[in-house]
Amino acid sequence: MAETELWLVELDKAAAALEALEATTPRLSSDIRRRLEAMRDDTARRERRLSHIALRILLEAALGPAVRGQPFSLSPSGKPSLPGNDLSFSLAHTKGLAAIAVGRSGPIGVDIERLRPVRVPQARRGPIEAEAMILASGEPLSAADPDARFLTAWVRLEAAAKAHGSGVGPLLERLRPGVVAKSNPYVAGPHLVVRDVPIQAGVFAAVAFVPEVSMPALRLLPETAQAIVALLEASNVSR
Repeated sequence: MAETELWLVELDKAAAALEALEATTPRLSSDIRRRLEAMRDDTARRERRLSHIALRILLEAALGPAVRGQPFSLSPSGKPSLPGNDLSFSLAHTKGLAAIAVGRSGPIGVDIERLRPVRVPQARRGPIEAEAMILASGEPLSAADPDARFLTAWVRLEAAAKAHGSGVGPLLERLRPGVVAKSNPYVAGPHLVVRDVPIQAGVFAAVAFVPEVSMPALRLLPETAQAIVALLEASNVSR
């Protein structure tokens, strides 16, 4: 695999291929299957299942078939990993789309959102948007629409939080109006580069990675089972 890979999955287009591959060669772990079965919303469960199948395929491309069905290990903040290897990965999902990042050169995080109404008061938006520009080395939030601007900021924070491994909660608490933080986990932890990921109008995404890594090109997961199998076979040869 490349040093770091960033993938987009169009869930509806790839659904038949992903389900066919999971039916013939199961890759989902028992812990993920249990979590999916507990979801009550059929649409959300279907899309989350497809996202996890895609993730498992990309993990297999990086690590080989031995990881099929291997349960995730979770950190205290809920960051998943596969024990016994140095691979970092991150999965994000929004309606109809999943973004997946995998890499061996340090922590990585990705997030994705579709444009939607955001019910966050301006007093909360301001600090979050300011922090998002800091995380992205001053890259402005150029969207004119207030919700688009906020979601651009939000995916940057989420991507950094996933890469850092502490979750977005501590960062949001530090940014709460009137709170004086005693420490900044995003300074004390690994230094991260945060970059926006252009996808399409109305979709916002960002990826966070360590400075030693180049910005990965966005790749589209194939839509047919044959093409996905070819991707796995090529990975087996190059691994």
